[in-house]
Amino acid sequence: MDIKKFNKIRSSNPFLPLSDIVYELLLRDIISFRLHPGARISENAISQELSISRSPVKTALEKLVDRRFAKITNNRYYVSDFDPEYYKEICDFTMMIEPFAAKKAARNIKPEQLEELYRISDRLAALYQEAYASGKDFGFTKLLDQEMAFHYGVVKASGNGLISGLYEEHKYEVWRFRGCLLYSRPEGFFNTVDTDHRLICDILKLGDGDLAAAVTKRHLHVSRDSIERYELIDRF
Repeated sequence: MDIKKFNKIRSSNPFLPLSDIVYELLLRDIISFRLHPGARISENAISQELSISRSPVKTALEKLVDRRFAKITNNRYYVSDFDPEYYKEICDFTMMIEPFAAKKAARNIKPEQLEELYRISDRLAALYQEAYASGKDFGFTKLLDQEMAFHYGVVKASGNGLISGLYEEHKYEVWRFRGCLLYSRPEGFFNTVDTDHRLICDILKLGDGDLAAAVTKRHLHVSRDSIERYELIDRF
């Protein structure tokens, strides 16, 4: 648990429940593989490290269990293993939501939203090139943060509040599986997707909804096919 991040969030959001802060930090540790599937999460250790009572920690852990990020075994908490069937459901969810959102975004995106997506795509291209050159030594969490920002940015640019809300509700479940791909990437993967985000931006700028949906769907297929072809889920 990162106590500096905990204190930073707590000081900037003094009315935010402690359980929400603990939940957010644990969730970040899980999707970034600082906590691996099967790792124990100690309620006592977290409360002592953060100098807070066990109650908000327990509430955060119970929420993680409810959202399938953690499990209880013999009254102890552990990071959940990957469920192949749930992975397929998440893939189906993204295939339904993101291409449709991209199609809507091509018509509804605001100039400032498009500019931000271009900025993120440039950062992603640089990070992917750095990652490709670094190989297995590259820390992938910076990539994960930017990937999350880009895809969620496209969804929000759709202008459909219901779709954005639904994606917001499930985004960390989506990104835990995508984090698996970035963490366990097959050889050369980083050099196959580094231009996709800029292409999506260019198509959104053109306002071609059907093409935006098609390119986004292809982009998602690259991730799904890589996870399935190299059986990355089964490694954990």
